[in-house]
Amino acid sequence: MKVLVIGSGSIGRRHIDSLKSLRSNLSWVLLRSRVYTDALSTSLNAIVHDDIHDALAEEPDLAIVASPSSLHIDVLPKLLETGIPLYVEKPVVTHREQLDRLNEAVSEHGGKAPTLMGCNLRFLPALAQMRQRLLGTDMGAIVRGDFQAGQWLPDWRPATDYRKSYSASPALGGGVMLDLIHEVDAARWLLGEFDHVKAFSGKVSSLEIQTEDVACMTMRARQGTLVTVSLDYISRQPLRRYLVVTEAGNLVCDLIGKTLYLNQTDGQKLLLTDDPADFNVAATYPSAMAELLNAWETQQETSQPLAEGIASLDLLLRAREDCLKT
Repeated sequence: MKVLVIGSGSIGRRHIDSLKSLRSNLSWVLLRSRVYTDALSTSLNAIVHDDIHDALAEEPDLAIVASPSSLHIDVLPKLLETGIPLYVEKPVVTHREQLDRLNEAVSEHGGKAPTLMGCNLRFLPALAQMRQRLLGTDMGAIVRGDFQAGQWLPDWRPATDYRKSYSASPALGGGVMLDLIHEVDAARWLLGEFDHVKAFSGKVSSLEIQTEDVACMTMRARQGTLVTVSLDYISRQPLRRYLVVTEAGNLVCDLIGKTLYLNQTDGQKLLLTDDPADFNVAATYPSAMAELLNAWETQQETSQPLAEGIASLDLLLRAREDCLKT
């Protein structure tokens, strides 16, 4: 099996390791901005190209798009035209114009091969349990949701100067809203589609970045559920907590504290899980790759195709566009 990897930074290397843990006898093609060899390409015995047409001429069986999101649009139309199975890191692109171009490519060439978006938290067992509860018939009306996530940006990648990271640069698709699109995607996955969104964002801290470091969104789902999404680059203690209020009780998933509770109407607190394996984010990466490999072998679509990434990004871009009005 031959794999094309577009972007061989930290996330690209993680996907390489996931594939290596699942399959033997893999061969590799790396697409880079310029042709050069390093420890990674040497260890993989990889062929290196700097042009997407040359890379595809190697006839790879699978492609991983893990370059900066602002650069995805440079390769996605050609990959869709070729009809190669795809894993695409989140967010799928970064601007409305890029999304329009991508939708045109999907309309013309989509559906030729399985695709999988990189919102990997959908593969987290604790969130899957939360979703199953919400899909059940015993929870009553779902009233509101609150999705919170934040972390001090300099702590995200301790070996890297945060001021030089893509998070700090609007041109590279940075900013807390795009960085933490996981929360918008989780809201859609757990609660359905949203017809209305209002948002505020800004750069309010002393961080030396050119992007927004805090954002708050309020959304209304089609069935009436009200949802808030609050994101920041500032929280000194990492925060990732999802609350959904229903008539039967409040579901609370703390991804950092590794607990999933149902606070019931009679005052009892039911622990649904605190098994560390149910909150193991690192394990979601090979799980995602395993699903894509299975889809490739069976020619079936995945549970999170490119259309899901497009829908989550469209919702987030609507929020960003609302910020510009205020």
